[in-house]
Amino acid sequence: MELRDASALVTGAGRGIGRAVALAFAREGARLTVVSRNATELDSLVGEIEASGARGIAFAGDLRSRSACDGAVAAAVDNFGGLQILVNNAGVGSFANVDDTSDETWDDVIGTNLTAVFRTTRAAIPHLAHRGGHVVMISSLAGQNPIAGMATYCASKAALDHFATCLMLEVRQRGIRVTTIAPGSVDTSFAGAERLPDTAWMLSAEDIAQTVVDVIRIRDAAHTSRVEMRPARPQKR
Repeated sequence: MELRDASALVTGAGRGIGRAVALAFAREGARLTVVSRNATELDSLVGEIEASGARGIAFAGDLRSRSACDGAVAAAVDNFGGLQILVNNAGVGSFANVDDTSDETWDDVIGTNLTAVFRTTRAAIPHLAHRGGHVVMISSLAGQNPIAGMATYCASKAALDHFATCLMLEVRQRGIRVTTIAPGSVDTSFAGAERLPDTAWMLSAEDIAQTVVDVIRIRDAAHTSRVEMRPARPQKR
């Protein structure tokens, strides 16, 4: 797919991977609708998008709400005449054993990492199918690798992986490709944890963003359904 002039919706775009993806798309000439709970971060991002010569609009909203999911898709369609690319990146993490996990934490993680993806994708499908489109799911290797103390997060990403595969089987004959990108350790903030003093060994948000660009650029008759990414030389434990 050609990124220039494509209408792209990126969730969780205020910082980290989502921000890097949005800026990478802007450099390719895409028209961007960027979504986050933080309006200040979005305003700063849109300024950078426009400074690069691309077009961008901000949609501030909490995707745990169905109205925000529907509204974000509608904003992209209304402002740019359609939607060709959806990047489901918004996500939250949690560190807690199961018996220490509150209902509120469970609902927040599952609501953001899974339910919001379902609702946003459901709203986007008719528009993506109009001229052919691409859905990119930003998952995690935690979806395939159990981690003690992270059951809620791992469960959300495991469910996302399976959801994405089922979706791919449903929509590929309608001209919609679905790609899951599952990175390992990325140098971004996670679940409020302090950044490590040495992060040079980790993947960068820009590494993930470049991979998103690459899988979208593949010719339309080809389909990369899953990409796993790891640091080349992970930190020894």
